[in-house]
Amino acid sequence: MSCSTRPGHGPDWSHSLLYLTVLLWSRRVGGLADFSNYLSRIITSHSAHACDGEPLRLHCPRHSTISIQAAFYGSGEAWLCRAAPDPAPDPAPAPDPPLGARNHSCSAFTALQKLLSECQSNRDCQLPVNPLLFGKDPCPGTAKYLHVDYKCKPTEHKRHVACEGDTMVLSCKPPRVLNIYAAVYGRSLGQADTCPSPLTRPPPFECLNHGAVRSVSNSCYGRQKCAVAVGNQTFRDPCAPGTRKYLSVLYSCVPHSLLREADPNIFSSTSSPTVDTEKDLEEFSSKGPRRPGDSGAMMSNSLLTYAYIKEHPEMAALLFASSVCVGLLLTLLAVSVRVTCRGRQLDDDALPSKSCSQTVTRQEEEEEEVEEEEDDDDDEEGTESSCISTAGRKAMFGWEEVTYVSEASERAERIERRDMIIQEIWMNAYLNGSSC
Repeated sequence: MSCSTRPGHGPDWSHSLLYLTVLLWSRRVGGLADFSNYLSRIITSHSAHACDGEPLRLHCPRHSTISIQAAFYGSGEAWLCRAAPDPAPDPAPAPDPPLGARNHSCSAFTALQKLLSECQSNRDCQLPVNPLLFGKDPCPGTAKYLHVDYKCKPTEHKRHVACEGDTMVLSCKPPRVLNIYAAVYGRSLGQADTCPSPLTRPPPFECLNHGAVRSVSNSCYGRQKCAVAVGNQTFRDPCAPGTRKYLSVLYSCVPHSLLREADPNIFSSTSSPTVDTEKDLEEFSSKGPRRPGDSGAMMSNSLLTYAYIKEHPEMAALLFASSVCVGLLLTLLAVSVRVTCRGRQLDDDALPSKSCSQTVTRQEEEEEEVEEEEDDDDDEEGTESSCISTAGRKAMFGWEEVTYVSEASERAERIERRDMIIQEIWMNAYLNGSSC
């Protein structure tokens, strides 16, 4: 068997390889675009607002959940919802008012808690905006709106906990910086082993201050290192007196270039990421850096990979083309080896089949010869046995005739002897009677 290819296979292989390369490249470009959109969604902060009677929808991409940063329901100084529609539409929508410019005298204090209970840690959330959703109407007869600031927290992230009275130090290896997703100050149920107090027992209810995320973000967002003092002086005390509390922060380390591209305003005031207090960081350096856990490693590696591709597109394209070429060469090598081995296997299978057929033919001929010889022997044995049996049968018949003749003669003699005895008896009886 010869391993030969058809003449038309060369162009087909080249076209197939070209199509495969183009397909892989297009998919890679599309995957990079999707990943870029995903990173922008999980790095930047998002906001949404809706007026009374309208639905509010919060949404995050896959592998991420909603993390509420702030919520406001009421009537602000900059009106987003008008009582009557304006016949002449504005060429550009009015920007969202900052949180400090809103009228907090006409606001529902339960807005943040309601958003946390309904949308926190979900991928998609939709709420109908009306005063009944937040309890009592803070200002009846006034047009109100709901404004929510949130982030999309990835499933792979880091978590750090510091007890009350300690200093929480967060750090990232350069060129990565901190991105804060959530921060809670207080004590939750089922966390008796976290910052235990030997003097007081933990309360039977949760006492959490979710507004701590704003303070932590102001101190740590976009920086390589930061230090935050954990105590009632920094955060509002949500628990009863004597309860020992702790600060829990969810964060991730993202490349500096990606965060600057997603949020250019964060580095406008400072040229490089800074830290809060030099004293706390010196203490942190003296104690030695803490080894981060495995949580969030995948997220950080993905961000670094994407950042490298963004900064070195030519090198990334060269590596991708090289990997495709190496993969195609390995595939062709494997196919050629398989074809060669298969041809040899077919040749090896053909030779044993021929030899086996010849051997079978010889065996059949030998068996036929042996059967013929056995048949001849059986015929001779049958003839001898037939002859012997005939002579035996004649001898047996002769002996039977002799026996029969002798028995007949003996029977005749006995009959004659009986007749003679009977005659003598009759003679004697007659003589006796005549004498009387």
